[in-house]
Amino acid sequence: MSTRDTTAPRVAPDPAAGLDPTGAAVGEAATVLSRDLLARHLQRPDVDLELIASTTSTNADLFARAHLSAPARAILRAATRQTAGRGRRNRPWHGSDTGSLLFSLALPWRRDPAAGAAVTLACGLAVAECLSAHGVDVQLKWPNDVLLGGRKLAGILTQMAEDPRGARTLVIGMGLNLVVEPAQRLAIGQPVAELAEHFGKEAVRGAREAWLARLASAMIDAARRFDVSGFAALGPRYNARLAFMGQAVTVQGLDPAPRRGTVRGVDEQGRLLLECDDGLHALISGEVSLRAAGPGKEDDHRPPP
Repeated sequence: MSTRDTTAPRVAPDPAAGLDPTGAAVGEAATVLSRDLLARHLQRPDVDLELIASTTSTNADLFARAHLSAPARAILRAATRQTAGRGRRNRPWHGSDTGSLLFSLALPWRRDPAAGAAVTLACGLAVAECLSAHGVDVQLKWPNDVLLGGRKLAGILTQMAEDPRGARTLVIGMGLNLVVEPAQRLAIGQPVAELAEHFGKEAVRGAREAWLARLASAMIDAARRFDVSGFAALGPRYNARLAFMGQAVTVQGLDPAPRRGTVRGVDEQGRLLLECDDGLHALISGEVSLRAAGPGKEDDHRPPP
């Protein structure tokens, strides 16, 4: 008599052979990522797994699909290679086949999209706390970057899709540097961090499925809690990890002239509080690019899928 494993996630086939409607190459599964290992580490029957060798962007794949018809279940889509991965403000993500975690999540969503901008912060906090639990102390650069030693380790991009029936889907993309090769560093042109700094190159490459499962699970739980409770209760924990807290920064937003001020944390809506000469300003996520004030402080290695 056979028994069915009710804890393992469902491994979903790709939507079609050849190219799916989102432009993803869906031939054979990615050779580097193991479906069996990922399912074993993830242990989530509520998540469908999609592992692919190459695609333009995992976020674009899931967003286009959700725009046509919202998925009924959570989806984790991971790629070994992305040919057009983009992050916030449409900046490219530089990754390598075995040196990056490149994945996106699609989650059915209930909260008003106008109140959902801070979910990026909630997911970033979940990633930071997951890494900290494994001995990697990181900071959060508002609104979507994870810093290790002041250098970018990972980035998160969230998008909201709505299908013709009005059903909403939150799409969360993440890119994380496991190993950054010299050629990548030259392409990026700015200091970046890698998880290998803590564990060694071979160790992190050999544990890709474990790290993918840990981080994806943490983000799923964080996003679902946010969908119910919002961001307010997370503010103190986020502020404890906020990069540039109490420091002078320059903020470049939609206005031609940059704004200079001192970071005073985030409020209960996830807005950055910037103390300027003319008072305290609450800045909305997605409007600005944040840099430490002064020369030589730029940080433009942007995420993710």
